[in-house]
Amino acid sequence: MAIDPVCGMEVDTASATFVSEYKGETYYFCSPGCKRDFDNQPEHFIRKDDDPGQHPLDARNVNL
Repeated sequence: MAIDPVCGMEVDTASATFVSEYKGETYYFCSPGCKRDFDNQPEHFIRKDDDPGQHPLDARNVNL
């Protein structure tokens, strides 16, 4: 399993249809929209090890 870097959803790597390669890493997506968003702006969705607050999912506010 992998985590879609755009929406945070779990993706089965064995059956994933939407996949991108970026800087030697493979990324898996739940939908064509998530793949498109990543392909258009990959650096926006990749967590930087030196600045973990930069990942868009860190800022999401979920009200249940």
